[in-house]
Amino acid sequence: MSGAVAAHAAYNGSGTQGLAVTNKVHSDDGDVMSVFWNKNDTTRQLLYGSSIIEIPASGSGGTLSAGGNQIFTVNNDIDAVGDLYLQISTSGITNTDLAAFDLLGCIKRIEFMVGTQVWHTLETDDIGALNMTEMSEDAFESFFLAMSGGFKTTGERNSVGVVSEVVKTTVNDDITGVLRIPALTRSVGPRLSKFTDVSEHAYLLAGAPHQSVKIKVYMSQSPPISGVSFSLKLFGQCIVMCNEEREQIKAMPMGLPKRIKMTQNVKDNFNADTSKLTTCKLDLDHFSLLSSHIVLVATASTGNVSIKSVELKLNSSSFSGVLEGPLLTGPAADSLGLYSNGIYLNTANYADNYYIFPLASQAYGGSSVPLNRFDNIRMEVEVVTSASSATLALTATCVGETTALYKGGAASLAMY
Repeated sequence: MSGAVAAHAAYNGSGTQGLAVTNKVHSDDGDVMSVFWNKNDTTRQLLYGSSIIEIPASGSGGTLSAGGNQIFTVNNDIDAVGDLYLQISTSGITNTDLAAFDLLGCIKRIEFMVGTQVWHTLETDDIGALNMTEMSEDAFESFFLAMSGGFKTTGERNSVGVVSEVVKTTVNDDITGVLRIPALTRSVGPRLSKFTDVSEHAYLLAGAPHQSVKIKVYMSQSPPISGVSFSLKLFGQCIVMCNEEREQIKAMPMGLPKRIKMTQNVKDNFNADTSKLTTCKLDLDHFSLLSSHIVLVATASTGNVSIKSVELKLNSSSFSGVLEGPLLTGPAADSLGLYSNGIYLNTANYADNYYIFPLASQAYGGSSVPLNRFDNIRMEVEVVTSASSATLALTATCVGETTALYKGGAASLAMY
């Protein structure tokens, strides 16, 4: 007997199998589904089109020096803008050794602006934290190579290796790299998702045609790549809806509320204790998102650094007790449906130490916590250093959602 008929031969309508499947089709069996012909074959989506195109720079564009900034304005002849990609190229590099993520370090912050309001601010640490936890392993490896000098402006590859326990890329020509801007237009989604699972987390220009959308990029005052100038290009997923959907969005009398991805940031410095175990207390009172997790990254001026334990207190009550650092790496990421990436060269991990403190069962899920309902939010982090005289930098990136309201031709952040 072929194994394919074993399930049929064993079927008698009882037990767990009887609750899960049936071999009869009745007109009143509305909950019975075929795996061969189902909602993926019968559901229709409203027609839309998409292409990745360059978003023009405002003003003269051109080259930037350290501390400069560039504004890009999204054309108002599209209906929605999705994922954004920033290309960073250098001019003037000669015989330079680069460390991991030096090109990313040349960016200070990126702002997503609607009208005159800054909706979303991404610090450099936020960009690293979100890409580290939301990119697949292969995509993150490409991101690391691009941000560490792995590509010349000609498209050739530079060799990336490890020298004296430091990632090192020796470059003799100018480099370029592209980073995904993890702004409000993107949340975690399944790869190779089926037809009915496809959703666009785009910003809806069709719902706010009277407001301009701009992306402002600030360069670092003291970039890790010094003595060079930079040129920036911004690319975006530009979407056009069908007329029917566009007009329906505009005609909604109560407006269209849409949940969007958002982050908030806290960064503080501490002096390492002589015992090499330092207790760092972070004030997170301004966090106000419907948050599913907080990403922590610890760095030190010298030596290695890692997190021993973390405790979060909401209105002085412990959220989940003390959680150990190793739990907040791969295990916590896996439970939330996130990634726990690293840079493994010669069996050692050369990425910053990222830790994910979970507030929900799934990233961006319904069990997320509305942090704006709490007056007092404190996090106590025990940090272990290999050097007793180091200066510690501890960054917390709050990740979650807020609600935008598209109404009367304008968009606003309606609620947290």
